[in-house]
Amino acid sequence: MSGWRLSLLACSGMVAAASAAHADSIVDAMTAAYHNNPTLDQARLAVRAAREDRIQARAGYLPQVSLNGSYGYQDYTVRTPSPFFGTITQTQQLHPETETAQVTQQVFTGGRLIGQSQLAHAGVDSARNTLRSAEQQVLLAAADAYLSVQRDERIVSLREQDVEALTRQLGGTQRRLDVGEVSRTDLAQVQTRLAGANSALAQAHADLDRSRAEYLQIIGSEPHDLQPPTIPPLPQTQDEAVALAQSAHPDLLRARSDVNVARAHTTIERSGLYPQVSVAGRYDHFNQSGFANQERDGASATVNLSVPLYEGGYYGSRVRQSRINEARADARVEEQRRQVVANASTAWSDYMALQSVVEAAHDQVSAAQEALSGAERERGLGLRSTLDVLNAEEEYRSAEVNLAHAEASAALSAYTLLADTGQLSLDTITPHQ
Repeated sequence: MSGWRLSLLACSGMVAAASAAHADSIVDAMTAAYHNNPTLDQARLAVRAAREDRIQARAGYLPQVSLNGSYGYQDYTVRTPSPFFGTITQTQQLHPETETAQVTQQVFTGGRLIGQSQLAHAGVDSARNTLRSAEQQVLLAAADAYLSVQRDERIVSLREQDVEALTRQLGGTQRRLDVGEVSRTDLAQVQTRLAGANSALAQAHADLDRSRAEYLQIIGSEPHDLQPPTIPPLPQTQDEAVALAQSAHPDLLRARSDVNVARAHTTIERSGLYPQVSVAGRYDHFNQSGFANQERDGASATVNLSVPLYEGGYYGSRVRQSRINEARADARVEEQRRQVVANASTAWSDYMALQSVVEAAHDQVSAAQEALSGAERERGLGLRSTLDVLNAEEEYRSAEVNLAHAEASAALSAYTLLADTGQLSLDTITPHQ
């Protein structure tokens, strides 16, 4: 299994209750993985968080309004010496109250608000494409898990048939030995093959247990009554596959979004070289009740201008650094494009090659079955030995196992082709009426 699938298995965890519905078809399994995978939950939340950046960026264009108020209590006692009346004591109780309303509006930011808006929109695009990429990985891992269980169940059945056939043959050889038709060498040969078949059966069970565990980890439920996989529509030519990959693969689209992110950062950094202009309006009200009532009202309007004159080259360096990062992002787009093209071409070639492999495996099974039937007939005529029949049986069983592997690999290659062209989604795998 490839490295990214192992990484996906490590992070996916147990994601559904044991009572979850069993998946009968490959579409059911992939749908369950899509809806229950924590990796996708994180990516969906990342998209939601990125959308909030757009709201925050839009807020920069709007006026900022604030209202502040205060209310207090002050108690003063004043003692004044008097030559005629002794000490005169006066008590004052004051209740100061203030209200302030202020409105601030950005007028010119040197492109900072524009850059922040561009950054927010590019960030949403990048998060969406990251989610699409994660969806494809989860769906492909689900298909792999489904096909692996189905393949290993089939191989276990074949190995069990092999053990049963060799067990019957061992009994028949023993009876023939008892009447002197064969030698002990023939019996030992059958015993050897039976021991090997039991070993292969044990390994097949181990492989099936491992595949079932991975299925439970990715899908979230135990595999049950798995049906033959359906193959969704695929690109008809290699050129079509490459064209789809270059226009729709989420990794390439994300790289292009990252270029827009880098350009937005440059716009933001460049704004530091330009003047900043804002306007503000303020209204103040003061009221103090008590010994001496006082009330004041005031209003003001200001235009604020900030012009950078000298900053030691800081902002110029930031702009140059952002432009370098733009160039790096452009280079990553080309790198990702080449990778996507190579993957799509390889996936197409693998899919076509595996169709031929499956066809050849079917021919191999038919030929091996015919050879086995002939060997058994000829043994009855004394033209073939027990070893000849055992060899024919082994070739036939190996051909059936090879066919199981080939058909599973061919089905997986179809889903891999969809993923490498950016087309793997619930919509493309779900049959439409």
